Amino acid sequence: MGNVRVPDLNQVIIAGRLTRDPELKYTSGGQAYCKLALANSRFYKDKNGERQETTTFVDVTVWGPHAEFVGKYTRKGKAVLVEARLQTSEWEDKQTGQKRSRLELNAHRVTQLEWDDDRPGGSGGASAPRSARGENEPTPPPPMDEPVPEDDIPF
Repeated sequence: MGNVRVPDLNQVIIAGRLTRDPELKYTSGGQAYCKLALANSRFYKDKNGERQETTTFVDVTVWGPHAEFVGKYTRKGKAVLVEARLQTSEWEDKQTGQKRSRLELNAHRVTQLEWDDDRPGGSGGASAPRSARGENEPTPPPPMDEPVPEDDIPF
């Protein structure tokens, strides 16, 4: 059979609600980044026919101009669609000295699935999906290819 090379693919698409307001920060070099916490729920029936819910919590980081957009226009409880790649963060625990790691998402696109009435160019009506926005509303910057290195659930 020989050597068969399997291509690597690291692409995640997940929708959920923000569990807290985004945290927009800047690196010492001036690069914007935004930390998000996302809750994704799955509903199913157990063996007794009872409705059950399982929620997965995911940490997300967005970089560059897109981070500034997300930091400005999203808030806790809002539904978003995240397109990202998986990334492992590693650090040493200061108290125990043990090496720790966490799997998180490095987003290249975050799309709001609903908008507030007070958004720029908003009509003052009910929240609407991004696809129903008016033409005067802000458009997020294009996704970045590579980043610079460096409560209560609302539903």
